[in-house]
Amino acid sequence: KQWYQRRVRANNLSHCLHMTELQVIGVGLGRTGTASLQLALQQLGFAPCHHFTELFKKPERLHHFTTMLNDESKTNESLKGIFEGYKATVDFPGCSFYQELMELNPEAKVVLSVRDTPESWVKSARSTIFSRTNGIWAWLVSFTASPNMSHLSSVFKFINIRLGVSVTDPSADLVQVYKDWNSSVIETVSRDKLLVYNVKEGWGPLCEFLGVPVPDTPFPRVNSTEEFNQRARKRLRDGIFKVVGQVGGVVVAVVAGVYLASYINL
Repeated sequence: KQWYQRRVRANNLSHCLHMTELQVIGVGLGRTGTASLQLALQQLGFAPCHHFTELFKKPERLHHFTTMLNDESKTNESLKGIFEGYKATVDFPGCSFYQELMELNPEAKVVLSVRDTPESWVKSARSTIFSRTNGIWAWLVSFTASPNMSHLSSVFKFINIRLGVSVTDPSADLVQVYKDWNSSVIETVSRDKLLVYNVKEGWGPLCEFLGVPVPDTPFPRVNSTEEFNQRARKRLRDGIFKVVGQVGGVVVAVVAGVYLASYINL
């Protein structure tokens, strides 16, 4: 936390790099309805909206995360490179840098997406995003998708740094992590700029906060745990076949095949 506070203070001294493009900054952790919120914001006119999945669409921007890890003085410049062209951001990695993004976009409104309970968030996160940030899944993504995907590990390092734990550690008290994160946001962001929001509330509170009309279409509901894991299994399966094709090693094929069979019940 001291490292984080020092960096925020250092970045606060630099006002020459303003983005002024982000109009909405989502500060809720991943698995708090952020995919649904992304679609909702885009439908309300805040498009494009950044989400973790955007990293796979624009891997050429991933190197900025490694740059920030290696040189704190380039944080603002790197964030500008990552989020340039976006009108909003939700989910990781944007939420991890919300204080810096607020400095870069001083007029932006802030949405803290939450779950019904801390325990429900932990259950969802452990069964999805926090089970995918190490091991064969991350390696296969890095190996097959793009040379730039090797920088994905820097994104995961930042998530661990900002949350203060290793998110894949079974002994990590993620309930407390969730509570501490939300409390910190509420204490940091001025009330007139902050909406604490559960996507179950639908359009009403969100539209009122953003000052936009309520659409006559249903609020989007996407990316359930089952949907997330279906996509993850497909990405893992495709990645294994690509690795086998590129490496051509019998050992890799056997090991990957055994792992895949046990993991996704082929």
